[in-house]
Amino acid sequence: MSKSYKTLRIAHWNANGLQNDREEIKLFLSHNKIDILLVSETHFTAKTYFSIPGYSLCHKNHPDDRAHGGTTILIRTTIQYAEQLHYAKPEIQATII
Repeated sequence: MSKSYKTLRIAHWNANGLQNDREEIKLFLSHNKIDILLVSETHFTAKTYFSIPGYSLCHKNHPDDRAHGGTTILIRTTIQYAEQLHYAKPEIQATII
């Protein structure tokens, strides 16, 4: 008996500021049936609110909390995951699931 596996579709997006790309990202996720989107250069701060329907969001901002750097992972809500301890130094930020 053979097992049936679903293909997991993962993509990366270098945003250079994610807030302004919300509609483009929604179209990209839908059109390409992306399950997990890894995003660099989000430029989020503690005051940023960002969501995409049907996706959970895990993120790590730049440690100085200014609008530069940062990473995010958008995960389809039907996928189980666990957030791990994130990493943030001035030169690198990492969101880990």
